[in-house]
Amino acid sequence: VILLWAECVVCCAFVVELIIRINNTKPRRIFFQDLWNVLDSLLVLAACFDASFLALLGMGGQIRFLTVFRALRIVKLVRLVRMFPVFRELWLLVGGLSNSVRALAWVGVVVLIVLYVGSIITTAEIGQADDIYGTGPSYDGEVWPYKEYFGSVFKSMFTLFQVMTLDAWCDDVVRHVVYRQPYMGVLFAIFICLTAFGLMNIVVGIIVENTLAVAKISDSRVEEKKGVARLEAIERLHEVLQKSDATRTGEISMQELKAANQSKIVQELIAKIGLSFEEVVEIFRLLDYEQRGKIEVARFTRACRELVGGVKRRDLAQVEITVGALAQHLENLDQQFTYIEKEIRDVTHMTADFVQNTVRALTGFDGNRKAPPKPRRDNSPSNTG
Repeated sequence: VILLWAECVVCCAFVVELIIRINNTKPRRIFFQDLWNVLDSLLVLAACFDASFLALLGMGGQIRFLTVFRALRIVKLVRLVRMFPVFRELWLLVGGLSNSVRALAWVGVVVLIVLYVGSIITTAEIGQADDIYGTGPSYDGEVWPYKEYFGSVFKSMFTLFQVMTLDAWCDDVVRHVVYRQPYMGVLFAIFICLTAFGLMNIVVGIIVENTLAVAKISDSRVEEKKGVARLEAIERLHEVLQKSDATRTGEISMQELKAANQSKIVQELIAKIGLSFEEVVEIFRLLDYEQRGKIEVARFTRACRELVGGVKRRDLAQVEITVGALAQHLENLDQQFTYIEKEIRDVTHMTADFVQNTVRALTGFDGNRKAPPKPRRDNSPSNTG
C-alpha cells in the first residue's frame, strides 16, 4: 500500500511538472511539436494509467517499465553541455562519436564479412579436423577442446573476434593450432594484421578525425560569436566617439580620442574589440593622411571593423591604409612639382624682363638683333708699304 501511495505521489509530481512546462511554453502548440515532449507526455499518461486504473484492478506494474524511458531525457542535457566551456572536451567527444556512427557502421560490416570468411576457413580446417586435434593432448599436456572454439561457424566467428581483440589469443587459441598445424600460423598472422592492426586503427582514426572536425566547428562558432561581440563593441564605440566630438563635425582629434579613453566604458569597448590603445593611436596616425590631427569617426570605426574582421580583411585594411598614405604622399609631391614649375616660370619671366629692360638700357642690345660683324683686317704688302 505504501508503495502504491508513493507511486501515486510521484505520478502527481510528473503531471504537475508537465502542466508547468506546457503553461511556460508560448504559444502552447509549440510544446507538442517537439518529439521529446510528446514522448514524455505519453510516458506520464501511461504511468498515471498504471497507478490509477490497473493498480485498482490488481494489474498494476504491467506498463510501469515504460517509465524507465523517461531516463532518456538525460540525452537532452548533452545539448546544454556545449553552452559551458568547462564541458567543452565532453561535448567534443560526444560530437565526434555521434558523427562517426555512419562510418563505424560500415567498418562493422567489413569486420563481419572478414569474420564470416575466416570462420568458414577455420571451421573447415580446425573444427572438422578430428583426425588432427582428436588424437591426443596439445602442447601443454592437456586435451584442447577445439570443438568449443571452432565447432561451428558461429563459434569460429566468436573465437576470431577474441583473436581480433587480442584477448588471450595466443595461449588459448593460436598456440594449440600451430602445435598441430604450423602453416595455420600464417593465416592467423594475416588475420591479426588485417583486423587488430588495420580495421581497429581505422576505427580510432575515424573517431579522432570526426572529433577534430567537431572541435574545428566548435572553434569557428566561438570565433563567430566573438566576431559579433566585436562588431557590437565597434558600433557602441562609434556612438561614444561621436558624442566625444565637441565640434559636431563628424571628426575626432587625437586630444579628443585620448580624453575619451579616460572613460572606463571606452576602455572596455577597446578591450572587447581586441585592440590596445597604442594600436588605436597607430590606426589614427595611419588614417591621418593629411596630418591635420583629425579624422572622420566613420572612417576610424570602419578601419577598426576591417582590422578585427579576420586575417584577409585585416590585410586588406592595412593595404588600403598604406595605399591611402602613398596616394597622399604622391599628391603632396604633385603639389610640390606644380610649385616648382610655377617658380621656374617666374624665373623665366624675370630673366626675359631683365634682358629686355636692363641689358638694353646699358648696351643698347635687346637680344633680338645680331651684333655687327667685326671689320676684317687686310694684311697685304701694298697696304703696309
